[in-house]
This record gives sequence, structure tokens and C-alpha cells, in this order.
Amino acid sequence: MLIIPLTGKISWRNPPFVTIAVILINCLVWFVLQAGDTARQYEISDFYFNSGLADIEISHYVAYREDRLDEPVELLTEEELDDETMIRYFLEMQQDKTFQRKLQNEEIITSADAVYAEWTRLKTEYERKQSQMATRSYGFVPDRPSLLTSFTYMFMHASTGHLVGNMIFLWIVGCILEMGLGRIQYTVLYVIGGLFAGWAFWLIYMDSTIPLVGASGAIAGLMGAFAVLFGRKRVKIFYYLGFYFNYIKIPAFILLPIWLGKEFYQLFGGGASHVAYVAHIGGLVGGALYGLICLKLALGFDQDVIKDAPVDDVSPLIEKALRHIAELDMETGRKLLEQALAMDPDNIDVLTHLFNVYKLNPDDQKYHQAAQKLLFELSRSYNTYEKAHHIYADYLSHTGQPRLSPQLYIQLCIMFAASGHLDNAVKIITMLLKKVPDSPGVPMALLKLGRAYGQKGLAQKSNQCLQLICNKYPNSSEAQLARNSLQKK
Repeated sequence: MLIIPLTGKISWRNPPFVTIAVILINCLVWFVLQAGDTARQYEISDFYFNSGLADIEISHYVAYREDRLDEPVELLTEEELDDETMIRYFLEMQQDKTFQRKLQNEEIITSADAVYAEWTRLKTEYERKQSQMATRSYGFVPDRPSLLTSFTYMFMHASTGHLVGNMIFLWIVGCILEMGLGRIQYTVLYVIGGLFAGWAFWLIYMDSTIPLVGASGAIAGLMGAFAVLFGRKRVKIFYYLGFYFNYIKIPAFILLPIWLGKEFYQLFGGGASHVAYVAHIGGLVGGALYGLICLKLALGFDQDVIKDAPVDDVSPLIEKALRHIAELDMETGRKLLEQALAMDPDNIDVLTHLFNVYKLNPDDQKYHQAAQKLLFELSRSYNTYEKAHHIYADYLSHTGQPRLSPQLYIQLCIMFAASGHLDNAVKIITMLLKKVPDSPGVPMALLKLGRAYGQKGLAQKSNQCLQLICNKYPNSSEAQLARNSLQKK
């Protein structure tokens, strides 16, 4: 089961610097400090299972379970200890805290044992190899906890997949909390979540020699605080149940028991796993407590960083209008589209549909008004230049007398020059020079056309445009630019 809060867009006016910094630190630690740990881990595992150390310890573990330690312990044969059996016993041995403590205290293999000297030698070499791993130096090992590793473990990971998964969750939950809490409180929350996670793991697994690594405990702290701080505010979440997924809005506080329940279920009912569910629980509790303290002491938190998405009343109207149009009920479809346009006058989709409806009667003034507005909106962005080109061609094919304003023609001319449709640009500028030569913007349109010709390698036509500006608009700023360009040629 996967439950992720979806908290909207990040404000880049106030970027989440701390979250970005934590992500970068985690990545640097994994790709630089822990760079050789994976290879070393394979080397250490190979040493343990092939040096004879595993044979000695597992043989004594079997004798311990069968209460035969008071007798000389014979090493198990290859037939008795095949690969599958060895791995099974090894995993059980690692989870047997009493055995591990006695083994460490030399109560299982004593100085009286025939293999004691060999076991001591192999064990010393094994521990030496382990000490070379960054995970062992900076991971939180419960049987030898330290203040340093209580902090450093939360920036380390066991694999690239482990890192990526944690960083995705950190980004989703962390950014919004950083904006709501502020950078200092957010940093404190992250550290507290990680500390609670590590200490909870230590309380349950005090004798464990396996290092705890990963940012998931600290991130769980963020999640716990998220549920408490946003409280009754309804937040959008994505949930995935393995066979079904969907989105739903629920009060944020409901997430805390859901997340805790999931971790407890995995801990007690999910079978054997290397995931530190106890650390997750500790982090959730620590983050929730910090959230409560923050609210009780009014330390400052802005719930409004999560804003309700604006209600989209236009899209349903468009869909309804298109259904009527598909049924040839053009009048109802037109009215619905006009209603949608009144709500969102710059909506290109609405304008396009109305343009297509109005062109059934090209003599109607509404058709020309729709074309004017649509072409204006499309010619404002380079991303919609091609659509503007097609709409313009469609418009001309349905009317013998275009009714566009001079300013729009100038804008279209500049657009066609920029997008490479030079023939259209030439037709428009020619018409403008004949009918409204003094219209503001004509010199700029000529300048753009001249430069477009130059970029195409058509120097003669480029010079003609530039010379025309100099002759017809000698006192304009465009004429000065044209003269400069001609002098360079």
C-alpha cells in the first residue's frame, strides 16, 4: 500500500533550499563517501562464507540450538550445510540476539575449543574488512551507539534504489513543510525525526550489529509532522493498493494513523524484511510530537502553503458544448461556448471551438471577432505560431474580406517572419504599406522581415527591406538599426 500527499506547486520565489541541500548531501554521501561500499560488501560476504568463518559459527549455532555446546562441536559437512541451508541458518543466527551477545562475549566459542584460534583470526580479519566500509563507520550500529552516528546514519543509504525512493518522498513532503515552517524549524524537524527513528531502533534492537542507514526515519518525521500541522485541512493524496489506485481528498490528520498502522502491519505481519519499520515508527512519532509542540507553543506554521486548486468551470462547459455540436445542435453548443468564453476570455480552446462554429456563417461579424481574438492570442507565444498559421489560412479561405485590425496584421507579420512563413509576411507587409503605411509597428515588421531574409541567406531581399525602412521611415529607431545593418554588409 502506497499513500502519498500531493501538495501542489513549489514556490520558486522562496525556493526550498534546505530540502535541496539535504538531497544533495544524501546524493554526495552515496556517490562519493559510500562509493566503494557495495564492492567491499561483496568482498566481505565472500570472505565470510568462503574462508571457513561461516562454517565455524553456523556449526556452533546449530549446536547451541540443540543444546550440545558442552560437547566438542564438529563442523558440519558440505552435505549437511549446503548453500540454501547455510543462508537459512545465517539469517536465523543474525536475528538471534541472545546467541549474538554470547558469541561476542566468547561464551559460544571459548578458548578451550579446538577452532578458537582459527575463529579468532578469521573474526579479526572479518571485522577489519568491515571497518573499512563507510556504512560501518557512520551507520548507526545499536550494539555500539554513538552521538556521531545518531546524526550521520540519516544521510546514508543501502543502495541507489533506496536513495532514489527516499529522495522522492523527501521532495514531495519536505518542500511544502519547509515553506510552511521556515528553514530553521524545518531543519530542526528533519534532525528530530532522524534522532527519534534511530533511538527507537536502538531500544528494540540493542544487541544488533547491523548498521542502520537511510533517510527514511527522518522523512517519516516529516510525514508525522505533516499530518499534525495540517490537521483538519483537506489535502489531496494518491493511494495505490497494488491492484487499484486513485486520488482522494481527506483531512491531513487521518494520514498519521494510516501511516502508523501500515508500519506496524509490515513490522508484525509482513514477514522477514531488511526494512527498518521500527525506525519509521519512531520517526513518525517524533515528527508528530514536534508538530504538536509547534502548534501548542505557536512557533509559527503557515497552513495556507497548501491552497485549494481553483475550480474549473470552463472545461465541463466545453465538453457539454462539444456533445451538442456532435449531435448537430449547433445553437446550444454555441451558447455554451459563449458562456465559457465569458468566464475565461483568453481561453484558446474555447476561442478555437467558437471560431469553427462561427465559420459556418462567415459573413457574421462574430466570425471575424473570434478570428481576431484567436489569432491575437496564438501569435503571442512561439509555441502556438504554427497553430496561428493554420488558423490564419483557414480564416482567409472562408472570407473574401478579412476584417483584422492593422495592429494584429503587424503582429502576424512579425510572427510569420519569426516562424519562417515569409510569403505570408510579405503579403501582409505589402498590404499594410499600401493601406496604412503610417500605422505604428510597420517599420518594426519590415525590420523583422529583413532580418528573417538575412538568416535565410537572402541578402538582396534583406537589403531591400532595410533600405525601404531608411527611405520611408528615416527618423525612426528602426531606420537607425537598418542603417547599422547595411553598413556592416
